[in-house]
Amino acid sequence: MDMKVQKYAPIIVPVYDRLEHLQRCISSLLLNKEAKMSVLYVVSDSAYKEEHIKRIESVREYARGIKGFKDVKFLFRKDNMGAHNSIVAAVNDVLKNNDTFIFLEDDIIVSSNFLNYMNDGLRFYENNERVFSICGFSLPFRMPPNYCEDIYFYPCSSPWGFACWKNRWLSVNHDYFDRYSELKNDKQKYRLFTSIGFYIKGILQADSRKEIVADDLRVYYHMFQHNMCSVFPVVSKTQNWGFDGTGEHCGNKMAWWVKPELDTSNQSTRFISFNGYNEILLKNLREFQDKINGGVLAKYLKYTRIHDVYKKIKKRLL
Repeated sequence: MDMKVQKYAPIIVPVYDRLEHLQRCISSLLLNKEAKMSVLYVVSDSAYKEEHIKRIESVREYARGIKGFKDVKFLFRKDNMGAHNSIVAAVNDVLKNNDTFIFLEDDIIVSSNFLNYMNDGLRFYENNERVFSICGFSLPFRMPPNYCEDIYFYPCSSPWGFACWKNRWLSVNHDYFDRYSELKNDKQKYRLFTSIGFYIKGILQADSRKEIVADDLRVYYHMFQHNMCSVFPVVSKTQNWGFDGTGEHCGNKMAWWVKPELDTSNQSTRFISFNGYNEILLKNLREFQDKINGGVLAKYLKYTRIHDVYKKIKKRLL
């Protein structure tokens, strides 16, 4: 009797010059029994500053010695492409021979059932194109008391450990264009887009002004335009260890909420079909996001002219 061979999504981990972060990330992945059946791609951009060269070579040397996966492949850049271009190119390369992928940056650590959750989720929602991604990170917000599921749905994605399908990923426009101006032409759409949390306004504006390159914002914009959602675990499968001054756009903040309690059950996840959002859950999550991003005053003053004046005054006083 022919047995269908179980296929596991390849894992993509972009790196730069943070050896300790990568070591922690790989150690956590190797606690997953599916690691030995998964191909790992290590994506290393070249240095954009000369003083980074030695640290980058140390990271690459460590990567060459990684064992415990089905295979380890290296995408080491000879020239600096920049994080965004290097990552997008790497994912596209991997998708030439694969229909799915799992992505996590080097500052992410995962639970011991992370790979099981990701691969099972990819199979469960494969034919439901309303679902854009399977996300591993979950904020420690208050769940409704009667909510008994393992997962929930949210109209956004999270870059802190996620899985996606080729057809969904390649449909996203990852290139720059002024999304802010496009949205502002439709007040109703703008209100709906920013209802996810006021913090998104600043990211949207900064990306549209070319001050940052926010691919997670561009993914969310695509999801919004096509009425898509992502799957999130009730108990987080990942933590972010990049809020130590080394992470891009993370600053030097020891934010407690980026390291929620990890799932230690080592059990498979019970997935459910998408039949709409739990409105109480969405409300609790959005209130939590507003709280950790500055609360009521920030909600109404941040990204306004008053806030711009405040930042200028603060900068002069420093």
